[in-house]
Amino acid sequence: MFRCLGILREVQNSPNRETDDALILKAVLAQLENLGVRTTLATPEQFDGISDLSAYDLALPMCESYPRLMRIQELAKKPGPMWVNPMEAVFNCYRTRTTALLSGREDVRFPPTELRRVDEGGGAPPLDFPAPQGWWLKRGDVHNTCDHDVVRANSWPEAKAILKDFALREITHYVVQPHIDGDLVKFYGVGPGKWFTWFYHDPTRARRIPFLLDRLAGQAAAGARALGLEVFGGDAIIAPDGSVTVIDLNSWPSFALVRQEAAVQISWHLQVRLTAGREAGSRRVQ
Repeated sequence: MFRCLGILREVQNSPNRETDDALILKAVLAQLENLGVRTTLATPEQFDGISDLSAYDLALPMCESYPRLMRIQELAKKPGPMWVNPMEAVFNCYRTRTTALLSGREDVRFPPTELRRVDEGGGAPPLDFPAPQGWWLKRGDVHNTCDHDVVRANSWPEAKAILKDFALREITHYVVQPHIDGDLVKFYGVGPGKWFTWFYHDPTRARRIPFLLDRLAGQAAAGARALGLEVFGGDAIIAPDGSVTVIDLNSWPSFALVRQEAAVQISWHLQVRLTAGREAGSRRVQ
């Protein structure tokens, strides 16, 4: 029988999503139990006390604190479970890495982005791309821990106060992107390429601009592959001309509006990965 360890996300890294983040992991573990996998759920603090993972075949880390991620990276070097998502993919979701991995790709439309250091101040606005509707300043490491990790500056002088707040919270890097007009959509995926869904971030305000769903799904999958993600979510902008721009990708989102369906799809994907891993191991032994 396969064994799986699920590790919950830190509360401080689940802004307004504490319950949703926990519920998707619990739902996935429940589905894995239905498929014959023995599961264990641990809080981040409980996980800190676990040093021997040799009994587990699979580990599902939602945690995001840097020390824990580094610890998992070290644990992953030893014989033990398969990690989904792997730590390299989780670190690739840091905007400092995402920018380098997605900028300039032909299969992913990513916003013009400039990476800067917080301690160097705002300086002049980026010269390489126009931003007639303002800029977005986003912390360079983890995704949102609060509602002022991603802030819009309608005029460049507003950046000073945003960066002061970043500095007080010891954020070292940030990215600057132009505001892109259009409908903001959220998407979720597994695989990538196995399952995909999307919805408007704010249905009441969405203009419902027509677009090709293949384009959104294809770019989301290509971006996830570039980062190494298997269970992922993100945000995109549908511009008035129907073009799709992926603005964020992240590991283990909450899947809040599609939790039960997502749990089935994720558990199916994980069962396939576990079975393939066991079969590959059997072939190596023969």
